[in-house]
Amino acid sequence: MIEQTKTEQAKKGKSGSSMPSDLAVILGAAAFAVLFGGIMIQTLIKENSHPAWLWILLAFSVLIFVLLSAAFLPSREAKLADRLSRSSHAGHATGRVVHMRRLNTSESTTLRETKLDLELLLRESDGRTRTVPVVVWVEDVMLHRFATGSTVHVLYDPLAPSKVAIDRRKTPVQLQ
Repeated sequence: MIEQTKTEQAKKGKSGSSMPSDLAVILGAAAFAVLFGGIMIQTLIKENSHPAWLWILLAFSVLIFVLLSAAFLPSREAKLADRLSRSSHAGHATGRVVHMRRLNTSESTTLRETKLDLELLLRESDGRTRTVPVVVWVEDVMLHRFATGSTVHVLYDPLAPSKVAIDRRKTPVQLQ
C-alpha cells in the first residue's frame, strides 16, 4: 500500500515527505554522541586520567544525544501537517484565531521561531463550526498571520477530526 502510494507520487512527479525521518535524526544524533564520546574516552585513556572522568564523559555524551535528538526532531503538528498534506483524504477548513498564547522561542543563526498555542474556531465546508487547539512553531516574521482574529487554513483527519494542523501551502509558518 505504501509502496503503491510512493510509486503513484513518482509517476505524478511529486516527491515524498520533505521531513527527515525520526530514525535518521536519532541515528545521526547517536552517531555524533558516540563519535564524540569515543574520541574523548580514547584521549582520557591515553593520558591515564582518573576513572571518574569516564563516567562524566559518558553522561555528557548521553546529554548531547538527548539534546540533539530533541532539537532536530519535528514537532507532532509538523509531522501531522506533512502527512495530511500528502493525503487525498484530508479535510480542509478555515479557522479564525480566537486566542493566541506564546509558549516558547527558539533561535539559531538563521531562524527565530516562537511556539504558539492557538485556539481556532473552524468553519468546515459544510458550514459547521467547532473550536480546536493547535500548537505550532512559527517563524517570528510570520507571527502577524496568527494574531487573534486572523484567518488560517488547516488540514484535519476526517477519521479523527480533533487532529488538526496548519495547511502550510495556504498559511505558511516559515519564509522559504
